[in-house]
Amino acid sequence: MATITLLGTAPGYPAPHRNHSSFLLDTGEQKILVDAGESCSRTLIELGIEPVELDTIIITHGHSDHTSGLAMLIQSCWIVGRERPLPIFLPKELIQPLTIWLDASYIGPNFIPFKLQFQAWEDSHRVNISGINVRVAPTTHLDSLVKKFGNDRFHPFSLSFDSPSFEFVASGDIGAPEDLLPQLENGTDLLICELAHFPPESLFRFLQKFRIGRLVLTHGSAEVLAKVDSVVAEARAMLPKTEIIFAEDKMKVQLAARKG
Repeated sequence: MATITLLGTAPGYPAPHRNHSSFLLDTGEQKILVDAGESCSRTLIELGIEPVELDTIIITHGHSDHTSGLAMLIQSCWIVGRERPLPIFLPKELIQPLTIWLDASYIGPNFIPFKLQFQAWEDSHRVNISGINVRVAPTTHLDSLVKKFGNDRFHPFSLSFDSPSFEFVASGDIGAPEDLLPQLENGTDLLICELAHFPPESLFRFLQKFRIGRLVLTHGSAEVLAKVDSVVAEARAMLPKTEIIFAEDKMKVQLAARKG
């Protein structure tokens, strides 16, 4: 059975006992890392998974709490002798600066013996990764930066995963619950949703319109982390048909098999 392991559940700044944003989708045949916050490599090792085992990396946007562990992941793969290419799906704006950063750390394409296969979300908003249809949708998370610097950059994405065996949605970082509309039109068995950039109540009210089997709340702000029990109670009261889970690092979530 496919599983999701939450490697990092902190907000956008250090929080005790929490790494930064990252989770691992393990289908039994493929290991797909979604975001690479610090310190995803160490957490994988602690779980008995070598970073070299990763088949694909997905990055939702460029904030450091979603990308700061990427260089160590690549260095780890190099040290243990990875030879096969490493596909990395990400916003187009990140490819050039990421390559410069990796080269500055002596682990870029000019240094390592395996190929980094960068693939921009803007080139195709729907891709098939080893039998899993992954669809991205833009979010408003970085709109304040767009207003200040223009829209040539600052492209964050939410994600939906759809396979014959399972389906789920991951919010990435969003500016408002309404950003999830393109991914939730038909509901979902599982929604992994951040809770750092809007009031929890606004998310729960929005989700009342949809079929949500399970809701995993992650990436909570300091205010949310200070009152987890009351946030969960509010979610359960407003979404009585949905199983509510508040994420912790290393928590594993099994993906229910699709019916029919």
